[in-house]
Amino acid sequence: MIQRMEERNAAGSRACGRIRLSRTSLAILALSMAAAPHVHAQSLETQAAEASANAAATPTGSTVINLIKLLVKRGVLTQQNATELIAEAQNEASQTKAAPSGAAGGAGAQVVNAPTQPGDVAVPYVPQVVRDQIRDEVKQEVVSQAKAENWAQPNTFPDWVSRITINGDVRVRDQFDFYSPRNVTGLTNFAAINKGSPVDINPNTNTSPFPTQNTTHDRDDQLSIRARLGVTAVVSDQLTAGLQLASGNDDGPVSTTSLLGGGFAKNDIWLNQAYLKYKPVPWIDITAGRFDNPFFSSDLLYSNDLQFDGIAASFRHLLPGHDNVTLFGTLGVFPIQYSSDSFLAQNPDTSGGTTQWMAGGQFGAEWQINDQNRLKGAVAYYDFMNMKGQLSAPCALYLGATSCSTDNEAPAFMQKGNTLVALRNIIQNPNLAPGDTPDPQYFGLAYNYRILDTKLEWDTKLADRYKIRLDGEYVRNLAYNSNKAFAAGAAPVVNNFNNASSSSTTVTQADYRSGANGFMFKATLGEPDTLEKGQWNFSVTYKYLQPDAVLDAFVDPDFDLGGTNTKGYIIGAQYAVARDAWLQARWMSAHEVYGPPLTIDVLQLEMNARF
Repeated sequence: MIQRMEERNAAGSRACGRIRLSRTSLAILALSMAAAPHVHAQSLETQAAEASANAAATPTGSTVINLIKLLVKRGVLTQQNATELIAEAQNEASQTKAAPSGAAGGAGAQVVNAPTQPGDVAVPYVPQVVRDQIRDEVKQEVVSQAKAENWAQPNTFPDWVSRITINGDVRVRDQFDFYSPRNVTGLTNFAAINKGSPVDINPNTNTSPFPTQNTTHDRDDQLSIRARLGVTAVVSDQLTAGLQLASGNDDGPVSTTSLLGGGFAKNDIWLNQAYLKYKPVPWIDITAGRFDNPFFSSDLLYSNDLQFDGIAASFRHLLPGHDNVTLFGTLGVFPIQYSSDSFLAQNPDTSGGTTQWMAGGQFGAEWQINDQNRLKGAVAYYDFMNMKGQLSAPCALYLGATSCSTDNEAPAFMQKGNTLVALRNIIQNPNLAPGDTPDPQYFGLAYNYRILDTKLEWDTKLADRYKIRLDGEYVRNLAYNSNKAFAAGAAPVVNNFNNASSSSTTVTQADYRSGANGFMFKATLGEPDTLEKGQWNFSVTYKYLQPDAVLDAFVDPDFDLGGTNTKGYIIGAQYAVARDAWLQARWMSAHEVYGPPLTIDVLQLEMNARF
C-alpha cells in the first residue's frame, strides 16, 4: 500500500508541482533543526534550507513516517514522541478525508491525492512564499543560537575565557651543602636576632651563647620543591591584571623553595604576585602592585625569585632611523619597610620619614648586529633610602620602656654579609654597679646603599653552529664610607672584623674589613633557555661581592647560601628532556672575601617543568 501511495503522490506532485506542509511535518522539521547543535553554523544553514524544502516538497505520508523513524534511530526523538506524531498525522489525514472539498487544508488550502486507504496521510499544499518564510525563520534562529554558543568553533570557550591565561612551573630539587672543616665557628646569626627578641650583648649580664650560623655541619639530600601558579587576565586592550601563588618555607623575599620532609606536613602557599599593567601606548608599560623584577639585572644584585612592591614604568622602542637598535629603560619607586603603628605609638617623638624606599632608574640599548650577534647593555642607579641604622635616643629600659626610638630601623629581612651596628643607646641603671646593666640589642645597617650597576650581554655563535652568551655585571655602592661608620657618636659596628666572630664594641676600625664593589662574569655554551626537547647548555660563572657592595637581603640565596662578602665560581648544565621540561645540575663553590674563613660548597640536582 505504501508503494501504491508513493506512486500516486509522485504522480500528484508532478501534476501540481507544489504541496502544502502539514503541522506534523513542521513539527518534525523543527525537531530536526533543534537537534543540530553538533554541526557547524554553515552546515546548519544549508541543512535547514534543504530540510525545509524537502519536507515541503515531499508528498507522501510514508516519507513523513520514515523521517520520524529516522529521527528515532538517530536519538533525536523518543519512541513515545514518534508514536504521538504518527497518530497525529493519521488523525489529520482522517479529518481531511472527511472534510468537504477545499476545507481540508484550511483556508485557501488544496489537498493533493486525498488518501484512499487506511493509513494514508494527505499533505496540504504550501505556497512557495510560506515555505521560504519558514526556511528563513528557522535558519535565522538556528544560526543565531550557533553563534551565541560557539557551535561554529568547536573546542573553544566563551570570550571571557579567551582573555585569561594560566601559567606556572614546578621544580623538584635535591641539594647538598658542604662546609670546610677549617671554617670559623660561632658566627653570630644577626638575622635570627632581629626576627625575635633582642639579645643582651653585655658579657657581664648574659652568659648564654648568641644565635649562630651553621658553618661546619654538612647537610645531604635536602629534597625541596618549588611550585608557582599564575593567572593573567586581559581586561581591555590597554589593561592587564595578574596574580601568582607560590610555595615557600617562609615569607622571605628571595626564595620560593619549600623544603620537604617535615613529617609529611602540608606546605605553605603565598601571594607572590598581584599587579595591574597599563599600556597607554604600545611601547610603554606602567605596572603597579607586586610584580617580577622590571630591571635588566642578574642575581649578583637581585635574586631570580625576588618580586618588587611598588610602581614601575618601562619603555621599549626602536631607535628612530635604525631598525636594528632598540632602546629600553625603567623608572620605579618601591616601598621596602614602613614604621609600624605600634612602634610609633610607643615612640611618639620619633621623627618622620622612617619609611624605607628604593627608587631605581635604568637605561639601555639592544643592538642586533647581524643574524649571529646581539649586544645588550644597560646602566642603572638604585637609591635605597633611609636604610642606615641610627643610634637611638637614650633608652631607659630599667624604668619599664619596652622599645627604643630606632628599633624599627632593624631590617625586616637579612641574609649575611652587610656591616651592622647596634641600634639601642641603653641608659645604665644607677642602682647597679657600672657594667652590670643588661644591653639587649637589635641591629641595623651601617650604611645607606646607592648602587651604580652596569650590565652587558653578548650573544654570538661559535663556528657558525654553537650559541654562546657572555654576561658581565659590575656594581658599586656609592654611599659606602667606613670613616662615617666609625665617626664619633655613630652606632657601634658589631661585625666584619678580621679577628672577631661575635658582636663586640671593643674592636677598632683597624680590624674592620669591608668594601663596596662587586662583579660577575658568566659564559654559556648552548641554548640560554632550554625549552625544546634536546636543547642543552653548559655554563661557567665567577662572582665577587664585597660585604657592602649591595644589600645582602636581596641577592641569590643559593650561592654561599645567601649574602655578601663572598667570591667563587658556579658550574652548571641543563638538558631539555621534553618541551618545557629540563634537567639541571649546578656546583657552587664560595668562600669569604674578608674576615674569618668560611667556605661553603653547594650541589643542586633538579627537574623543572613549566606550562
